[in-house]
Amino acid sequence: MSEIRIASRYAKSLIKLSSEQGSLEKVYEDIQLISDTATQNHELVAMLKSPVIKADTKLSILKSIFKTCSPLTIQFLEKVIDAKRENMMVEITLQFISFYNDIKGIAVASVTSAMPLGEASINKIKAYISEKINKNQINLTLKVDPKIIGGLVINYEDKLLDMSIKSELLKLKQSLN
Repeated sequence: MSEIRIASRYAKSLIKLSSEQGSLEKVYEDIQLISDTATQNHELVAMLKSPVIKADTKLSILKSIFKTCSPLTIQFLEKVIDAKRENMMVEITLQFISFYNDIKGIAVASVTSAMPLGEASINKIKAYISEKINKNQINLTLKVDPKIIGGLVINYEDKLLDMSIKSELLKLKQSLN
């Protein structure tokens, strides 16, 4: 079975259980913390994927790092480690966040511009994305990349809208060849 499917099953079960217990928001905060920590700390991911480190050692390390997490989240970590799926922890957290965003009607998007954008431009981009995908809340990540020369590159859901000058110049170059 593929890792995405396995991670998806674990994430769905945690979403369902936390919803039933009325702790979805707290578990989401916990999972976001775990995901952010794993993204920023490659040693943690390496430890989780290591076949040399014993499961009880991994669990005690996770419990000490994430001691502020809810009991449900800690129980979930225990189940994942008991099932020997700790090497997929990052994928599970990403799937959980994705399911949570779907439930809450939150879209995640990124915008790359040549210069920092003003608040009015950011609001217009959010409104544009919101209209296109019919979701009210847009979590927007802003990036500045002078290499695009000008314009914008908007990435939301599985769509890429490249309105950069760099892209237009490349298209013009290809059409001339």
